[in-house]
This record gives sequence, structure tokens and C-alpha cells, in this order.
Amino acid sequence: MHWRRFCAVYIIPAAIFQSVIIGGGYGTGREIVEYVTRFGPAGGLLAIAVIACLFVLVLSASFAFAVRFKVFNYRDFLKELLGPIWIIYEVLFVLLLVLVLAIVTSATTTLAETAFNIGMYQVWLFLSLAILGFTYFGRPIVKFALTIWTLLLMGFLVTLIVSMVSVKDILLLSNIGTIDWLGASISGMRFAIYNSALIPVLMYAASEIETTDQAVKSGVIAGLFGVLPALLLHVGFIGFYPEINQLPVPTYHLVEQSGIHFAVHIYFFILIGTILLTAVGVLQGVNDRIDSWLKEVRNFGLSNRARSCSSLGITIASLLLSQFGLINLIAKGYGALSWGFMVIFTLPLLTIGLKRLIIKEQKV
Repeated sequence: MHWRRFCAVYIIPAAIFQSVIIGGGYGTGREIVEYVTRFGPAGGLLAIAVIACLFVLVLSASFAFAVRFKVFNYRDFLKELLGPIWIIYEVLFVLLLVLVLAIVTSATTTLAETAFNIGMYQVWLFLSLAILGFTYFGRPIVKFALTIWTLLLMGFLVTLIVSMVSVKDILLLSNIGTIDWLGASISGMRFAIYNSALIPVLMYAASEIETTDQAVKSGVIAGLFGVLPALLLHVGFIGFYPEINQLPVPTYHLVEQSGIHFAVHIYFFILIGTILLTAVGVLQGVNDRIDSWLKEVRNFGLSNRARSCSSLGITIASLLLSQFGLINLIAKGYGALSWGFMVIFTLPLLTIGLKRLIIKEQKV
């Protein structure tokens, strides 16, 4: 397989999935503390194992379903999977979208004020203009930017963790102690479910996949790629456990303690990019859904200007919601939505979806 083809099938879907789920949680570390690290060194590893398994399962099933039924956009994928009740997913997704954007905005505002004394409204203006710019230029630049920024973030996290983690921290991971097996497992499941709920919106990333075999392999790679930052951050946070549980932006604390020259500035630069691409990646999927509907009804799609306007409206709503604070948004907002997505997306995909996929495969 040619290198470009390999990247399109296996690397880009993984990079886009990781970039979109990474903004408010991996970038700030708050989600990892809330759903992983608070269960302790070994309990956190259990949660990560559950997350990895569910990511791989849901991504592989989603990609395979999309390939076999040739549905590579948000609307077509959901209608094929859920039928007339797909509109329920729409409602939940709009709530999740606004929540995700609120979380990444809150994270950026918190970090900007803490580290650089930059005002909230300045951050809001910058984010709004940047999101408008990215959505105006459309899918090609989004795919490219998501891939590049994921590599930057991964490189930074690896460098940071390697520079800070000691043998003592690694040994802490093997110290089983008392593990809340049920709590850690459920927490990992909830984390995986609400993040997996974004997968239908990212179906455009799987458009280069041609076979079910490729889809499954791509899903495995994307799932493992998606959980890797959680593992890195958990290992890094162990040295500051349990105090790290109370911090709104735990990764910033990690950067401060690293002793790496200009690390805070590098982190802020990468986090801003990650947050922007989280927002843009999700909004790109929504715009594709609107574009598909318009082509069906009016025979022409969504203009670049209209894409920017729809994105701006959702962004403004998210900016207002971000005032509730990062910790509350992540702990309460994500937790509540995860159960809704499990019922309306995860369970149908892994039951009805897989059954239909198997039947379709047998007929080929």
C-alpha cells in the first residue's frame, strides 16, 4: 500500500478522532483526572483499559458499518443505523456539541488568565474568529490541521511525561492496593461512551476506507491512538496524586513542575491549537450534515459563508455556557449525556448495527 494511501486509511482517521476528543479533556487533563486518575494508580489503569476496549470496538464497528453501507457523512450514517429515531441523537448531539465547545472555551480562558493574564473577552474574540476562519475554508484544511496538531500534541506530551516520570511513579502503577473495580470500570465506560458519541460526525474521516478489513484495522488503530494520551497523562499525574484531583487544569500544573524552559508557552500554544481543532472538527461534521440535507432538498450545498455562520451561532451559545466552570461542566455535563448516548447510539450500533453488518457481509 502506498504511503499516502496508508495515511488516508489508517493515520488520518486516528488523528482526527484523537484531535476532536482531546481538547477539553486531554489538553487540560481535567477529564483524565475526573474519570481515570481519581481512582488511584491501578484503578486508573483499569479505567483506561475499559476505555481502550470500547474505543476499539465502537470505532471498528462504526467504520465497518460506514464502509459496507457507504454512508460517510453524519446524517446518512445515523439514518441508516437508527432509522426514524435518529432525530433523538440529533438533540443529544447538539447538547453535547455546545457542552464540548463550552468546556474547551472554559479551559482556554482559565489557562489564559492564570498563565498570561489575558482577559476572557479577548480569548472569546480570538476563538470565534479562528473558528470562523477554519470552517470557512472547509474540509481539506481541517483534515490537514487536525493531523499536524495531533502529532505536535503527542510529541509534547511524550516529552513532558518522559522528563517528569520517575521509576517511583512507575512502581506506583503496580501497587494494586484497594481498587474500586466497579467504579473505575463504569467511569471508563462513561468516558468512552460520550467520546464515542462524536464518531458519527467524523465519518468523513473514513471516506478513504474501502473494505471491512481496512475498517476494522483502522478502528483498532484509532481506538488505541485515542486512549494513548490518557495513559500518558495518568502516568504523569500519579506523582501529584491525590492533590491533582482538585485542579481545574491539571496538565498546566504538570507543565509548571516540569522545569522545561518555555514549557508553559509551548503548552499554551499547543492547547489553543488543540482546542480550536476540537471545535472545528466537530463543527465540520455538523456542516457536512446540513450540506447533505440542502443538496437533497435544494440541489445545492452549503456555502462557505453559511458554514461560518452556523458555526458562529453554536460557538456563541457555548461561550455563554462556559461561565459555569470547567470542573462542573466536565463532571456533571458529560456524565449525564453519556447514558443518553449509550441508549441511542452505542447499544444500537453494537447490536442492530453489527447484526445488519454481518448479514450484509454474508451476502457479499
